[in-house]
Amino acid sequence: MDATQDAAQERSEDARFDDVIVEEAELRASQRRNARRFSWGVAWVVPVLSLIVGIWLTSARTIEQLNDLGDGTFDVTLFVVWPAGLVLLGVGVLGVVATAIATAVLSTDR
Repeated sequence: MDATQDAAQERSEDARFDDVIVEEAELRASQRRNARRFSWGVAWVVPVLSLIVGIWLTSARTIEQLNDLGDGTFDVTLFVVWPAGLVLLGVGVLGVVATAIATAVLSTDR
């Protein structure tokens, strides 16, 4: 009778050990899934934002800054921003294309 109690206790310890292993595996899988979602979010958001800012800077061409000199007079400084807009536009387009290709490659069945 004592042997059956020991065997039952060993089986229950093994079952608890297996449950702990399964919970750890599920936690690691959840962490990997969250990291993957975050990285894909960043991979899409950064190029799209640079594309939007690049379009805005290219269309604005210049930005003016007013410096108050007193007595109702202002000094106007113009900053040419269209070259930076073109760079951001190119970066955004390349980033969106690269992310789209990576998404297409990773989502196909192997």
